[in-house]
Amino acid sequence: MSRTQSAKMAESLTDLPPNILMEILVRLPLKSLFISRCVCKTFLSLTTPNSHFIDLHSSNATQILGFQFGDVFNPSKLLRLAEPELDIALENFVLKPLYQLPQMGTSVIMYRTNYREDNKLVLVNSVNSLLYFVRRHAPDERSLVCNPVTSEYLIIPDVDRKIRLESRTKSMWLGFSPGTNQYKVLRISSSVNGEYVEVGAQVFVIGSSSWREIEALPLGSDHSWDLCSTFLNGAMYWLDDQSWNDIFFFDFERERFGDVALPPEFGDEQLKNKHCMSTGVLGGCLCVSYNDFNAQHVDLWVMRKRGDRESWIKEFVVDTVRPRAGPVFGRFKPLQVLRNGEILMLWINNDLVCYDPRRKSLRFVGFHLLRMTTPRNVAFTPSFIPLKDALLVDRVNQYIRPRYKRALVTVLM
Repeated sequence: MSRTQSAKMAESLTDLPPNILMEILVRLPLKSLFISRCVCKTFLSLTTPNSHFIDLHSSNATQILGFQFGDVFNPSKLLRLAEPELDIALENFVLKPLYQLPQMGTSVIMYRTNYREDNKLVLVNSVNSLLYFVRRHAPDERSLVCNPVTSEYLIIPDVDRKIRLESRTKSMWLGFSPGTNQYKVLRISSSVNGEYVEVGAQVFVIGSSSWREIEALPLGSDHSWDLCSTFLNGAMYWLDDQSWNDIFFFDFERERFGDVALPPEFGDEQLKNKHCMSTGVLGGCLCVSYNDFNAQHVDLWVMRKRGDRESWIKEFVVDTVRPRAGPVFGRFKPLQVLRNGEILMLWINNDLVCYDPRRKSLRFVGFHLLRMTTPRNVAFTPSFIPLKDALLVDRVNQYIRPRYKRALVTVLM
């Protein structure tokens, strides 16, 4: 196509009524939408966040995947994205840069002299359009909530020094209370009391000034950061290392712990193979997957009614037989249902897979980076809602590196 033809096409496109042009732009994949803002002033003005654009984009946005490479001791500062609706359909699964974490400086390690540790942030979980990062294995365990689309973030105050010195953090999660429209952070900790290990919990309501102690359910002393966790409808669900008869949950609105029994069909074989079980979301319901690798299939169980053990239904039996390959070991975490009806799952530490319920076929995407580097990943829905409006706070921080932003546009193109 010649430059003259391109120019005429661009002119005819910008001559469209603004409301129609905006309808087109908000339906672009996120990375294409970023690029469109650099094309011309008309596109920039139409995609500049305002209430109408934000609402229109939110009603059309689909989930994307965020990846952070590196381990918990040396995590990457760059968050990368993949858009399954586009990348998997094109069979061209390429990660793109999305957000660079802010530099929070260094902190002195207690009881050591002339030693400083970088404030490196590890991706923990996502809620709605927001991501939560924590400085794991650090003296202060500072954390932040960010909207990677708007490059805004808010630093969460550290727990009280006395609590931090008397207890050890087992995990921290971001959550949301739909009833109060508040985001909260849950901290689960442990402390040694004589011969016993006591588990405690604290909650921080974003917008408040301090953490609060809450009553904790008797959780396993081996509770850790890396449990299979899932946030759904105001509650965080996870499988505990010691009690595999139940799924634990924390209700962020009532600020209470609870448990949900696994499907009654689960016997001793399923319960002892905890390394083959994971939680996820399927069709807006809590889902548990179990990889029966000996029989070479993955069972997807869905809880149709919250808290009702009798409502568990084995929704799908996914055949994992591969030609010229052995049994498929490990966990399968359901991530999302694509528009074409396929179920996207993460074969943890191995690959992304798509299951087509109509054809009853499983497709391995071939994303081998998961096998080489084991990145931390989350599924979330991108949004242009300002962070201060989402969190109901007066001020937030914004981290923009001009050179990085120029590089981002170049790479995306």
